[in-house]
This record gives sequence, structure tokens and C-alpha cells, in this order.
Amino acid sequence: MLVRDIEKGLGGADQISWNYGPPLDNGALVHLCRHIEPGDAPLSVLELGGGRSTFMWQAMQELGLLSVNVRVLLHDPAAADDLANRTGESGVVHVHQAGLKQITDDEWESVFAGGVSAPDIWPELGTSVPREQYYHYTIRNTFYDQVDLPLARHSVDVLIADGPHGNGRSLAYPLFGALLKPDALVLVDDFDHYPFLADLGRLFRYRELYRDIAGDKRWALVKLQGMVQGREP
Repeated sequence: MLVRDIEKGLGGADQISWNYGPPLDNGALVHLCRHIEPGDAPLSVLELGGGRSTFMWQAMQELGLLSVNVRVLLHDPAAADDLANRTGESGVVHVHQAGLKQITDDEWESVFAGGVSAPDIWPELGTSVPREQYYHYTIRNTFYDQVDLPLARHSVDVLIADGPHGNGRSLAYPLFGALLKPDALVLVDDFDHYPFLADLGRLFRYRELYRDIAGDKRWALVKLQGMVQGREP
């Protein structure tokens, strides 16, 4: 995408206030969009967490800059309701609210061992996280309790991993891995807080396109290059 088009999308997002956590860094969204090549089919985006980036996609659609279909997964009920109310009439954004659950270290390993078949065992694992613990930044092994999304296999062009808190967002790789195109773009926020990239490498080969470690804006953008040999379903 052209930089001027990206800036128009970000400008549209900036007109909407979002009070449910810090937004993704401008640089992250610019670098992500610069690697997107618009095609005939709508771009399929899966966001774990949402807000400013969601409004950017919607603005791009409304401005005729990009055809896009966005699925957003949020654990904060108020944030999910607010985002759905602001974007629901566009037909571009589909918001899914899910609770959180926490798994043991042994269950974590079984999820990764299952690879992209992990969603089959996910409903039987873990325990629900009390609502008052949803915002603990260092919570361990925690992910969304509902991962059954109406998305086709190998249909997602972009995964934004910006939630939930703690190390658990690595669970997106086995639980949503089958949905990702073999060359999908993956943007990981706070990538060096936990071994998010090392966990990604357990299942997928990837090429790092860019990272930023300036101040408190720390993110990495990678492009998948298929699954690790022997991990294909």
C-alpha cells in the first residue's frame, strides 16, 4: 500500500477515541500496511485485541483504499460492546467477546504438540479466569476460552497478536494456525516481553520484516513461510 493511503486510514482512526488500553504504535501499523498488496478478494484480518487498528481498517474500507474483512477477539465485555456498536453497521468488522481461561504448563505443551489440531482439545483444558484477574499483565498461560471462529482454513492474511496479557498470546499460533495463509503477515506487540517469536518458530518458519524496540513501543512484524517440517496436519 502507498504511504499516503496508509496515512489516510490512520487519520480516520484518529478521529475516534479509544479508552480500553494503549493503541498499537503508528510505526507498527504503517510497516504492516506497507507489506499488504491489495487484491480482488477482501483482505482477511484477525485481531487479538482491537481498537485503533480496527478503526484504521474500517476507515480504509470506507475511503475505498482497501477491501477488508476484520474479525476481532476481545475479553473485555465493555470494550467488545463499544467496538461492536461503533463498527457494526459497516459490515467490515465482526467483534467476538470471549472469556479467558488458564492452562497448566503440561497442558501448554500438549497444545503445542497438537499443532494446528490443538483447537480440538482446547475445550477440555484449563480453568476459567475470574473477571477481576483479566487485567493482570503478568498472568500466565492464559488465552481466550472460545477459539471457534467462522473462518475458513488458510483464509487469514494478517494476524495481529495484541492480546491477551501475559505469555498466553503465543497460544494463538497452534489455536489459530490452521486459519493462517502459509505466507500470512503476523504483527506481535510487546514481542520481547515473552518468547513470542520463539514460540512461533516451534510451528512456523518465518522471515522477520521489521522490529522496533524504542521506548515502550516494542513490536515485531514477520511473514510466515509455511509450517515447520513435520508439523503440517
